[in-house]
Amino acid sequence: MKHSESLSVLVLDDEARLADEIGEYLESRGFTVHLADRPSRAFQIIHAQTVHIAMIDIKLPEYDGLTFLRKLRAEKSDIESIIMSGHGDMESVIEALRLGAFDYLRKPFSSMELEASISRVSRFLEAQQNYRRSVQKCIELQDRLYSRDELIGTSTVMQKIREEIARAAQFPDVAVLIHGESGTGKELVARQIHRLSSRASGDFVPVNCAAIPREMFESEFFGHEKGAFTDAQAKRKGLFRAADGGTLFLDEVGEIPLELQPKLLRALEEKRVRPVGMDREVPADVRVIGATNRDLLYEVRQGRFRKDLYYRLAVVELSVQPLRERREDIPLLATFFYEQGCLRSGRQVHPLSEELLALLSTYYFPGNVRELKNLVERIVILGREPTEKELLAWLDPEHAGCSDRMISVQSRTVDEPSEDLHLETLERMAILRALEKAQGVQSTAARLLGITRQALDRRLKKYHLE
Repeated sequence: MKHSESLSVLVLDDEARLADEIGEYLESRGFTVHLADRPSRAFQIIHAQTVHIAMIDIKLPEYDGLTFLRKLRAEKSDIESIIMSGHGDMESVIEALRLGAFDYLRKPFSSMELEASISRVSRFLEAQQNYRRSVQKCIELQDRLYSRDELIGTSTVMQKIREEIARAAQFPDVAVLIHGESGTGKELVARQIHRLSSRASGDFVPVNCAAIPREMFESEFFGHEKGAFTDAQAKRKGLFRAADGGTLFLDEVGEIPLELQPKLLRALEEKRVRPVGMDREVPADVRVIGATNRDLLYEVRQGRFRKDLYYRLAVVELSVQPLRERREDIPLLATFFYEQGCLRSGRQVHPLSEELLALLSTYYFPGNVRELKNLVERIVILGREPTEKELLAWLDPEHAGCSDRMISVQSRTVDEPSEDLHLETLERMAILRALEKAQGVQSTAARLLGITRQALDRRLKKYHLE
């Protein structure tokens, strides 16, 4: 009987022979058994020992089984009970069930009937225990989700970023610029800086600069007066004043139009903004944290981003490393996302296998943490762990670089041209270098070479590199 070794049964019956027989049978099934011939003795055992199931005879000395059951439910409502009754006690049995008894056995009963009854209670207790575990897991996840540390990982890379976050949080008026590839968690870093700073009581206002129409930037950032332009039917505060006293997070900050950048620079320096249609400036005490996956210094050199704004934003710079540079965190992240997904969908949480976690840890994950989260959510929806073949099918090389689909760059050597300027030699070397730079992802290598994926496939076959 599953988990019976962890369950303890109290048998309350003044018929010593029957009680001994029940006790011997249950002990042979792995239960811990306590025998009592009267209610007072039963309560002594209950107060001194852990009891999960009580088997209670209706007819007892001192007082009857129904009275005992009432007292038991009042004192120890978590103990499940089975009533044992004679042929003429059906009214008492009905009353016992009404009082909360789980099951009943009519004397004389067989070992098969006892087995069935005790098994039903055991399965119910096991289900209760699993439910409590799930609730506890949910509480733990909520604590982790809303705690002061949402960044999951124990790698050296994560320890370093936590230290940098703590330092940045000590200066609540200083602008911060966060660099990192898409999907690495730049917004989480920004939220953590906000939470650990003295601005934590204010609002954290995130905005994706790439999603704002060009003509609406000034109104979105600084607000507008009613009637300031055709569609301004009501007054609008704008993002800066919405974040007053808190933090304004500018994701994809490199997408801000060049003509608006001087006004943003002034707002950062003066902590004042002028809403569209207003003839004066109004205060906006905001800390700005910007984030980008682009090289803003390159954008400055190309004339697409103001140098003075860049240096005003980058008073403190943080770099969030891609997931491939902290692979040791992949099992921890995958487990967290899996547990979160199971609890959100009401599924029972079963640990992910070591084999699956090890396999995930070998993938390149160009989409970083966001891609890992989406993949794990797919596993939750599937309701079981995918086979390796299924997993590889999910990770199409057009959007993910799986190690099994990557060409083993390490096993090849890129020949230096020396004095050999033969065209095919140079082409072969260019392909190998592109593959190396693309971490073996063929679609990315093709883009670097300026050719189609099909053209790259033909050349890989030509040079025996497939």
